[in-house]
Amino acid sequence: MVISIFFRNFVIHLYQSKPFHSIFMSDFFKKALGVFVEFEDDDKSNNTSEARQAPSGNDKVSNVPPSLPQQQPQVYTGALSPQELEKFTKHFSDLFDKSNFNGPDYYEFSKMMAMLEAPIPDENTRISAVFATLSIQGLTKDRILETAKQYCTILENDKAQFEAAATGKANAELAGRRNKIQELEKKIADNSQLIQKLTKEITDDQTNIGEMKNEIVLQDSKINTNKAGFLMAYQAMHNKITGDIHKINTVLK
Repeated sequence: MVISIFFRNFVIHLYQSKPFHSIFMSDFFKKALGVFVEFEDDDKSNNTSEARQAPSGNDKVSNVPPSLPQQQPQVYTGALSPQELEKFTKHFSDLFDKSNFNGPDYYEFSKMMAMLEAPIPDENTRISAVFATLSIQGLTKDRILETAKQYCTILENDKAQFEAAATGKANAELAGRRNKIQELEKKIADNSQLIQKLTKEITDDQTNIGEMKNEIVLQDSKINTNKAGFLMAYQAMHNKITGDIHKINTVLK
C-alpha cells in the first residue's frame, strides 16, 4: 500500500507528539470497556459545528501535518466509578509500559489506531493505514499478532497476581474477626445460664459482635467491589486485544 508524503508526515507527527501516550491509553481503555460503560460527549453540538470540511479543488494540500484532534470532555456513566476507571487506566498503562517490547509491536499499533480515529473514522482503512506506516519501521503482521498474544498473557498473569493479593488481603483482614465472633457467640451461649449475673457482660459482647459484623460487611464489600472492577476491566482489555487480532487477521491478508 502506498502512503502519500503528506499522510506519512501527519502520522509521524501524531506518533511523536507529546500527548500521544496519555491520550491513547485513556481512549484505548475506554473503548475496551465499551461493554461495561457508556461515554457521552459533553458538547455534541460543538463537535457538529466544528466538523472538518473537505478541501476544494482549488485548495493546495500542505505537507505540514495538521494539529492533533482535540479531545472533547466526556461524561462517564457505567458500572465502574470514575475513580475506579482512573485507577485501572493507570494500572494497565503502567503494566503495558513496563512490559512494552523493543521496536514497534501491537502496543504501538494500538496507540496509533486510537490517535488516528478522528482523521480516519473507518476502522478497516485505519488498520491498513497504520500497518503501512509502521511497516516502514519494520512492523509485520506476524509481529502484531505475536505481541498481541503476549500482551494477553501479560494480562492473564496480572489477573492471577491480583486475585492472589486480594485473597491474601481478605484472609488477613477478615479471618481474625470471624474467629473472634465465634468465640464471643460461644461465650454468650455458655453464659446464658447465668443471665442474671452476666447480663452486662452478654450485652457488651453482643455489641462487639455487631460492630465487628459491620466491619466485615464493609471490608468484604470493598474487597469484592475492587475485585469485580478489576475482573471487568481485565475482561474488557482481553476482549479488545482478541478482537483486534480477529480484525487484523481479517483485514491484513
